Amino acid sequence: MIRLLVNFLEFVLNTLYRDRLYPRFYVLETVARVPYFAYLSVLHLYETFGWWRKADWLQIHFAESWNELHHLLTMESLGGNKRWIDRFIAHSGALVY
Repeated sequence: MIRLLVNFLEFVLNTLYRDRLYPRFYVLETVARVPYFAYLSVLHLYETFGWWRKADWLQIHFAESWNELHHLLTMESLGGNKRWIDRFIAHSGALVY
């Protein structure tokens, strides 16, 4: 199932964003942030339940998430999210993923 979603996202990026590099990267970065948030949420859950106490992993994954955020902010400043359809595709793609 995951493979199908990734293949679909790749098809959308290659078809709709072939000649539009900044919007393509904006969509890709928006979707790419999802696994970081999910993993960070699971780490927080484990720590809350007392099942696991390794704050260094939280720091590492927070830093990776922060890095993805700055990629996204760069693409926004370059106009990657100018069109509503690009924002819609990015956010709905992230939700589905």
